[in-house]
Amino acid sequence: MIDNIKCIQENPVKSTIALSIPIIVLLFLDTFYAVADLYWIGSIGTSAIVCMGYISNAVYVLSKMGDGIGRAVNVLISNAFGARRRGKTKIYAQHGMILIFAVSIIIPLIGIPIIRGICFAVNLDGYADLIFAYLAPILGFIILSMMNNYFSSILGSEGDTKRATIIIIAGNLINLVMDPILIFHFGMGMLGAGFATIIGCGFAFSLFIYLFYIRKDTLVKVDFKGFEFDWTIIWQIVKLALPIIFDGLLLSIVGVIINYALHVYATPVAAFAYVVLLRIQTTVFTPVQGLSKSLCIVTGHLAGAKRFSLLRDTVRRILLIALAIGIVTAVVMSLCHIEILSFFSSDQIIYEEVRNIMMFLLIILVVHPVLVTCNYVYVGLEKSVYSLYFLIFNVVLFVAVLAAFDYAFGLTDFGIFMALIIVNVIESALMLVVMRIMLANRIAENEGGILEVG
Repeated sequence: MIDNIKCIQENPVKSTIALSIPIIVLLFLDTFYAVADLYWIGSIGTSAIVCMGYISNAVYVLSKMGDGIGRAVNVLISNAFGARRRGKTKIYAQHGMILIFAVSIIIPLIGIPIIRGICFAVNLDGYADLIFAYLAPILGFIILSMMNNYFSSILGSEGDTKRATIIIIAGNLINLVMDPILIFHFGMGMLGAGFATIIGCGFAFSLFIYLFYIRKDTLVKVDFKGFEFDWTIIWQIVKLALPIIFDGLLLSIVGVIINYALHVYATPVAAFAYVVLLRIQTTVFTPVQGLSKSLCIVTGHLAGAKRFSLLRDTVRRILLIALAIGIVTAVVMSLCHIEILSFFSSDQIIYEEVRNIMMFLLIILVVHPVLVTCNYVYVGLEKSVYSLYFLIFNVVLFVAVLAAFDYAFGLTDFGIFMALIIVNVIESALMLVVMRIMLANRIAENEGGILEVG
C-alpha cells in the first residue's frame, strides 16, 4: 500500500487510470446486479415491481448518506497521506466511524415506524405491506451497507480500490444467490428480497472485518486506542459530507421535474424514451464515473502535498480523456441508438421518439464528463459545497428557462430538452472557470512553499 501512495504522488495520471479500473468494473457489475435483482423481485408479481420504483428512491437517498460520509473521510485521509501526516489518518477514520454508527442508529429508529404512515399519506395503501416487508429489514441493518461503503472509502484513500471492489462484488453475488432461495424456496417474497440484501452486505462486512482487524493488512488503522473525541474533526467530515448528500436529493428533484414536464407538456412516450436514454447514459458513462472517483482520491493526495501544479496538469489530462470518452459515446449512440434501444423496448413509437430527441441529448453526453470531473475535483479539494452551489444554480436556471420557453413558445419536448442543454452547457462552462481559478490560486499561494512532513 505504501507503493500505492508513492505512485499517486509521482505519477498521478497513471495512478488515476489504475485506480479507476476496479471502480469501473464494480460499476458495470452493479448495473448487472441491479437488473438481476429486479428480475427475481419482478417474479413475485407486478406489484413488487411497482414497489421497487418507490423503494429505489429511498435506498438511493440512504446510499448517498453513506457515500457522503465515506467520501468525506476518503478525502481527508488522502489529504493527510499527501501531507505525510500518517497520524491524522487514524484520527479521521475514528471520527468517521463514530458518525457512521450514529447515523445507523438514528435511521432505523426514525424510519421503520413511519414507513406505513408515509405509504398511506401518498395513497400507496395497497403497497404498504410489500414496501414495509422489503424496506424495514434494510433500514434495521443499514449499518452493514454504510460500514461497507466506509471501509471501501478508506481502502480507496490508500490507493487500494482493487480489494474493495472484490469484496463488494462478493457481497453482491451472495445477494443474487440468496434472492431466489429466500423469495421462492422459503416463500418469503419481498421480505426474502430484503433479507437477501442484508445477507450479501453482511458477507462483505465480514470480509472487511477480516481485512482490517484480523489480517490487519491496511495502512489506516481503524481502532480506538488512544482515541480523543474532537468536535472540529466531526465538523470537518460533516461539512464535506452534507453537500454530497444534498447533491443526491437535488438530482432526484431534477429528475422529477424533467419527467413531470415531459408528461404534462409532451407525451408519456417522450418521458419513457428519456428514462431509457438516461439508463443507457448511466451505463456507458461508467468509465467517466470511475475516472472521476479515482481522480478525487488523487486530488486529495496532491492537495495534501501542496503539489497543485502537478494536480492542474493531471486534471487537464484526465478531463481530456473523459471528454474523448464522451465524444466517442455520443458518436456510437447516434449511429447505433436503435440497436441499443432494442434491449429496452420493441415499440416502434419509442424508436421514433428516441430518434427525435437523440440529437439534443448528444450534446449532454459531451458535457456530462466536464460536470462529473469538476464535481469530484471540488470534493478532493475539500470544496464539495461548490458542487452543491452549482447544482442549486442548475435547478433554479432550469426551472427559469422552462418557464421562459413556455411563455414564449409554449412548452413541448423540444423546449424541455433545449432547456436541459442550455443549462448544462452554462453550468459546465462556469464549473471549468471556477476550477481553473481555484487551482491557479492554490498554485500562487503555495509556490515556493515548504512541504509539511509532520
